Amino acid sequence: MENLDIVIEPITKSNYHMFDDMVYWRTKGAERTEEEKNRNKDVNFEEAFSQLEHQGFYVFGALYEGRFVGWIMLIYIPKVGKWNRGIIFVEELWTAPKFRRKGIAIRLMEKAYEIQKETGSTKVRLYTDNIPAQKLYEKCGLKVIGEAVFMESNNN
Repeated sequence: MENLDIVIEPITKSNYHMFDDMVYWRTKGAERTEEEKNRNKDVNFEEAFSQLEHQGFYVFGALYEGRFVGWIMLIYIPKVGKWNRGIIFVEELWTAPKFRRKGIAIRLMEKAYEIQKETGSTKVRLYTDNIPAQKLYEKCGLKVIGEAVFMESNNN
């Protein structure tokens, strides 16, 4: 496995434009041009900033050579009753295709375990139907404990 000089850092107001560049990369399949990236620095991201401020919501990016090449979104979900301690839910994990199989996703998952410790959560949990990703998550210490049906509302 190639060892890249990756820094995992929180997504904040100051670097959000770079995160947005990465989301563009994911959705369009190609990176923005330098000119587009420069214009993106001036975009008003207030709506996104309000999301970043939610308690228990964490977003981290994998920074490589001045750009983000992967991210992880985590949510602390409180639990009561017999548990009395919450869980860290991995909402999303993505690595740019040309940066896969280089240890970046593992580094991002390590961040999930750090947040688990920081919050006193009992476990890290996620749902996936991506078989290659499932193998990655197993390498990171997760295991399949049952089958579930993924459901959500169709409201926008």
